[in-house]
Amino acid sequence: MKASKYSSDITLGEKYIDEQTGYEGVATSITFFQHACERTALESFDAQRKEVKMEVFDSPRLRSVTSGKIATSPRPGGPQMPNAQRGGLGR
Repeated sequence: MKASKYSSDITLGEKYIDEQTGYEGVATSITFFQHACERTALESFDAQRKEVKMEVFDSPRLRSVTSGKIATSPRPGGPQMPNAQRGGLGR
């Protein structure tokens, strides 16, 4: 089995904002998938600051609150299937 190396633009412990929803939180984990882009979990408090909530986003949707830089991923998108295999999504 071939060994793989993983790297990310995301820095754990830093704040990020999701460009599509406006959700802002601290990056607490990064997940790498074999056939898809990396995903990052962001944690923040609820509106009453009583509970921590966590949401997971595709990393290329995230912008660093500190630097303003948008994350990149070496494999954006889902599995690379021919359009016929994507069902209703293929055009």
